[in-house]
Amino acid sequence: MKRNISVFYLLILTVIFSGCEKVINVKLDGSATQIVIEGEVTANPGPYKVTVTESKNFDENNTFPGRDDAAVEIKDLTSGTTETLVNKKSGVYQTSAMQGIAGHTYQLTVKLSGKTYQATSTIPVVAVKVDKLYAKRFELDSKKIFMVPEFTDPVGKGNYYRLRQWVNNVLIKGSFVRNDDATDGRTYDGQLYYSTDSKDGNPLINEGDIMTVELQCIDKGVYDYFRTLNTTIDQNSSAPSNPLSNISGGALGVFNACQSTNLSAEAKF
Repeated sequence: MKRNISVFYLLILTVIFSGCEKVINVKLDGSATQIVIEGEVTANPGPYKVTVTESKNFDENNTFPGRDDAAVEIKDLTSGTTETLVNKKSGVYQTSAMQGIAGHTYQLTVKLSGKTYQATSTIPVVAVKVDKLYAKRFELDSKKIFMVPEFTDPVGKGNYYRLRQWVNNVLIKGSFVRNDDATDGRTYDGQLYYSTDSKDGNPLINEGDIMTVELQCIDKGVYDYFRTLNTTIDQNSSAPSNPLSNISGGALGVFNACQSTNLSAEAKF
């Protein structure tokens, strides 16, 4: 399938990678079915969810069957407490009592069909917040409008960020990651470019719309996953092609223990 790559796609790549990390060329496999595990624990009140699904080949549709026959638990390695998650059907498992705590490390264990998959992730101590959110027209095409979140990286290297965005409560596909290897202590104020092509199904930003951005403070393992996921053709798929997962045992996906804050604002000019 031929794809037209517009100028703003190139700018996306420039913004995402920005010289902070070496770009990894990811091999797109047309492999057999694999287990896909995606879970998240935050320092915000739960419940927290873990999804367990099966992958498909790259050329198949994006409907991924859930696995309801898994045993899923999350252990707080810092405090020693463990919770077994309850299956809510369609491959979704949910906590009922766990509370994520800044600075704590969490271990996800999924047992399925005689195999064990594990991942660990640590919630960063500091929660960086978006100070300001506004809309800005794209310089090369004034009809395209993108969000600009402003936030300041604390002094001291080793901070990693993931950003997601919504328009009128509709999620825009994909996410952005940042690190502070070359930008320690600076204020970020770049536009969050995304595909506005109708075939991709993303909502467009118009004056008066409500924009929301989520800023996650993540650990390096989660950062590496989303950084390499950005090099695949469709980072929104539940069956990503060989990004650097933090899950052992051969499963795809990621377990993300993070700080999460969000900010909403009306698009004005």
